[in-house]
Amino acid sequence: MAVVLALTGCTTDVDLGNGVTQRGDHLFFYDGPEVEATLGTHETTRSLGGNWLVLGVWLRATSQSGTLTIDRKTISAVTPDGHRLPLISQEDFRSAYSQIHTLVRRAEFTSPSAQSPTAPLQICDRWFFAEIGEGFPTDELYLTSFMQCSGPFVFNVPQGVQPGRWHLVIELEESRVDIPFEIAVSY
Repeated sequence: MAVVLALTGCTTDVDLGNGVTQRGDHLFFYDGPEVEATLGTHETTRSLGGNWLVLGVWLRATSQSGTLTIDRKTISAVTPDGHRLPLISQEDFRSAYSQIHTLVRRAEFTSPSAQSPTAPLQICDRWFFAEIGEGFPTDELYLTSFMQCSGPFVFNVPQGVQPGRWHLVIELEESRVDIPFEIAVSY
C-alpha cells in the first residue's frame, strides 16, 4: 500500500479553515465566494534572508461571481511580524529583474496551475508582470469562471525574508482571500 501511495504521489489534504486546504508542504488551495486560487510556495525557502519573495499563483473567478476584477493594489503579503508588503509595480519588476529572474523562472516552472482542482476553458493572456518583449503587464486582472490566469506574485521584503507564518491577501469587492503559509528553514 505504501508503495502505491508513493508511486501515485498521493498526499493528505489539510483543512486550514476559511476555505484554505493545504496539500503537501508547498501547495495551497483557496475556494471562496468570488475566486478560486492556488498558491505554490516551492521557492520560498530559497528566498530566506533575501529581499524578494516570489510566489506562484493561479486564479479563477467562481461561477457565482461572474466577471471579477482584481487590482494590483489589493494584493499583499503579510510578514510573520505583521507588516503588509504590496505587490511590486511593473517598473520595479523590470528594474529588479536581474536579481529575481531565477526565482521568477523557478516559480513559473513549479506553477500551481498544473495542479489546479478544475480545468478552465481558456487561459488568460495578461498578468501583473511581463518580461521585456513578452506580453503586456496589467494593473487590473479580469477573471471569469471559464478563464484561468497564472503567474508570479513578487514582493520586495526590505528586512529580508524571514521564516515563519506568512499570509497572501487579496482584498476583493465582497470578500477577502487570506492564504496562510509557512516559510521554514530547510536543512
